[in-house]
Amino acid sequence: MKINSGVRIAWRIWGGQKGLGPLPLLLPLLMLLLAGCAGRPWTAPVTDQEGLHIRKIFEEMQQRDAACFSCMDAKVSLFWDGPGEDRSVSGFLQLMLPSSVKFVVTNPLGQPLYAMVSNGSNFQSINTALRQHTSGEISALMQQYSIPAPLLSDHWGYWLMGRLHEQGASIDAIHQDESGRGVWITMRYPNEKTLAQSHLLVQLETKKLLSRILVDQQGGTIATLSYDHGTAPGDCLPVSTLTMTGLPYGSKLSVEFTEVLMDKVFSVSWFRLKVPPDYEVHVLAGDRDSENGKKD
Repeated sequence: MKINSGVRIAWRIWGGQKGLGPLPLLLPLLMLLLAGCAGRPWTAPVTDQEGLHIRKIFEEMQQRDAACFSCMDAKVSLFWDGPGEDRSVSGFLQLMLPSSVKFVVTNPLGQPLYAMVSNGSNFQSINTALRQHTSGEISALMQQYSIPAPLLSDHWGYWLMGRLHEQGASIDAIHQDESGRGVWITMRYPNEKTLAQSHLLVQLETKKLLSRILVDQQGGTIATLSYDHGTAPGDCLPVSTLTMTGLPYGSKLSVEFTEVLMDKVFSVSWFRLKVPPDYEVHVLAGDRDSENGKKD
């Protein structure tokens, strides 16, 4: 297996280098650690008759998810299990589809230590330990940390929620899962510039999405996400655990969601941070002017 150099960068982010103090930069960390290597966990294709039945169920799942909540508010705990060291942080995560996010790391007393927001195009972060505010385009953030381009997508809010959002895609193939967990549905995205396919593991009996493997235009696996689901009234089940495995060195990243609220209604203004008057301000330039960004 070829070692992903992005994981070494992610480890430095997690370890508190690049002037970030002891806190992780959530989006780069998640995106970099998504990138792993994985085999093909499926076997023979289904029969034509089985395929018709599966396509009908999949269409029902898409219609259900389209009618579900568009916002989520939850407490989260991130657990990194790496070679020789385990780490974790806790806080809360708020999402508004398709790609708005707010993540706040808190100490045991619930006080904020680090905050980051993004609307999918731009981001802001505040590091209270360094008394520093950083902002810029999300593409510049991804460029700085060598994050794969397919992860800069309007769909990644759906990926974190474990929801289906396959508009414009077509079913390319359907295979049996090698472990009997369900079927793998391969989706092709003709209108995407970088993301070529998704392999979706679907449990037909419960109509749950169990896993999603993202594939780039060169056929490489750029992300593998596995989901456990919680319970809730109705058909819209929240994700209880998002797990990323198959990482170099046998590393593993898990995100646990608790106290999940699905009836919240957020606005665009919710995903902005006010700059404290005495904070140092940095702008992350697209051409990476410097390690610390360009000061206003």
